[in-house]
Formats: sequence, structure tokens, C-alpha cells
Amino acid sequence: MPARILATTGAALLAALSFASVTHAAEVTGPERTVSALWRAMSHEAGAAADVATLRGMFHPDAVVFGSRLRNGQPSLRRTEIGDFLRAIEPVGDAGFHECEIARKVETYDRFATVYSVVESRTDASAKTPDFTGVNSLQLYRDGDGWKIVSLYYHVGPIDLPIPDAANRSGDCLD
Repeated sequence: MPARILATTGAALLAALSFASVTHAAEVTGPERTVSALWRAMSHEAGAAADVATLRGMFHPDAVVFGSRLRNGQPSLRRTEIGDFLRAIEPVGDAGFHECEIARKVETYDRFATVYSVVESRTDASAKTPDFTGVNSLQLYRDGDGWKIVSLYYHVGPIDLPIPDAANRSGDCLD
């Protein structure tokens, strides 16, 4: 093969590979942007409400939310359709609700992503310690409109139970 054709072919191949890397990087950060936006939309000051309009656009219409926590010392798991979940958080609250994501792991394959996220929740954003800390598992699907959350599972465990990947990170929000 003549050197000029080889050089042109090599440059075209390098450009194609560079474009593929940029495209892949943008896809990998899509779930991270969606999850960051989720915690921002959930957060609000006292006398305000979560940004339900934004949240509605982030969830697939058939999404479900599972939540587990201790109630009266006993584990409790609850499943909620996304419409019911959004209606429950829509009213204006007397107290603030501030989400601070302190750890995140993302795994992506094609149109599927799973995110492990540790979030501290505070009624007062400036409080030194959180009211509670939850571990979250989110599953996302990329459709024509971007990354949509198809399921969210949150777990609030005992306050004295250490959380992997969150040691010594309290209040150090990712965003």
C-alpha cells in the first residue's frame, strides 16, 4: 500500500476511534448526570416542595420505587408505582429536605446502567450530621430521550451500621 494512502487511512481510523471514545465517554456520564439531577430535584427548602416536574421527566412512566427501613425496630419493604411516589412528595413541606450524595458507583452496558449511590438526608442543609443515610440502587434505561430511571431501591439501615464506600465522607457532597 502506498505510504500516502496508508497515512490517510491511519488518520481516518484515528479520527474514528477518537470520535468513538468521545461518544462512549458521553454515554458513560449520562447515568451520572441523571442521578445527580435526581438528588437535586428531590431537595428543597422548608416551605417548598420537590421539583416533581423534573422528576416526572427523569423516570420511565412504568418505573417503581422500593423503599426499606426499620419501622418500630422491624425491617419494612414497600413498593410504590412512580405516579404514587411523585404524588406523595409533591405537597409543600414545613421542613426542608436536602440530599447529599457522598458515594457513587456506575456500571453501564449499552442501554442499561446500574448506579449504587450513598445519600445523606438533612432537614437543615447546614446541619453537621445527617438525619439519616441511605444506600440506593438505581437502574436506568437509555431511550430516545436520554437515560430514564426504571427502578429505584433505597435502603435506610440502622444508624450505627457502617456504609461501604462512605467512610469519612459525611457532608462531602459529590455535586
